[in-house]
Amino acid sequence: MEENLSIRYICEEYNLRIYGTLTKNLLQEIISIHNTTPHATIAFGRTLNAAVLLAASSIKPHSTDTLSIHISCSGPIKEILVQIDGKGNVRGYVGNPAVDVELQSDTLNISKALGAGVITVTRDLGLKEPYKSVSPIIYGDIAKDIAYYLLESEQIPSAIILTANCDRDGAITRSAGILIQTFPNTPTPVIESIENKLHTDFSLDKKIEAGVNLKDCIEELIGKDIKELGLLKLQHRCRCNKELLSSILESVQTEELADIINKDHGTLVTCVFCKKEYHFTEDELQSILLRKEKIH
Repeated sequence: MEENLSIRYICEEYNLRIYGTLTKNLLQEIISIHNTTPHATIAFGRTLNAAVLLAASSIKPHSTDTLSIHISCSGPIKEILVQIDGKGNVRGYVGNPAVDVELQSDTLNISKALGAGVITVTRDLGLKEPYKSVSPIIYGDIAKDIAYYLLESEQIPSAIILTANCDRDGAITRSAGILIQTFPNTPTPVIESIENKLHTDFSLDKKIEAGVNLKDCIEELIGKDIKELGLLKLQHRCRCNKELLSSILESVQTEELADIINKDHGTLVTCVFCKKEYHFTEDELQSILLRKEKIH
């Protein structure tokens, strides 16, 4: 199966909505741009899979609507941001991609890398204002904290499984996720059965490693056949351009912008998402400064 997919399923008999994602190649492409060390790679990969799953469950496929997950934390990783739109375009970054240098640990400890903080989920559905919801980091486990967010902020009881793994050289070996959401009339024994499997012997990471199909993984977990409702191909695509970065430069204080013009006679701006560089000449900066002065 293609490695960059978001898939929607339903189990009519059990009244379950299920979403799955495979992002191995997508994750590899993004972390290669940001040169992440293992803790940053795994934390970003889990956040990426969570964002894809939440988007599948809450924004219209093939639309320009967007969903983003922003983790802001006190730990050395600092922050993680992933944004996806209804067309499957994904971009993101890690605040401190070289976090392992500070952690100085060979043992994976995502909770320590995150520390305390908050998770902000933003949906831009083309309305006047985006819808934002904030939830605390309680567990230091991205899957558990996203499940807590869904229950507390969205009132949706959910099970979410996230996996992202890399080898010793940093190459992505597995990256996938499953989100199961209940309807009010989902049978209680079904929910209890799923919870029991998740707390005992079910490992999405091991099953993906063994080559088990994602749909088969889900059916094994819930114990019933599921129906595919649709899939969406995912790709890394940034929305940056010179016009957008020009508008960002307009937010720089007038004195600071004038100082850049006088001392450097131009500047280089790098997109935080894709690392593409945009050069602004002295004349272009003067034009931005004039626009600022007209506004004020």
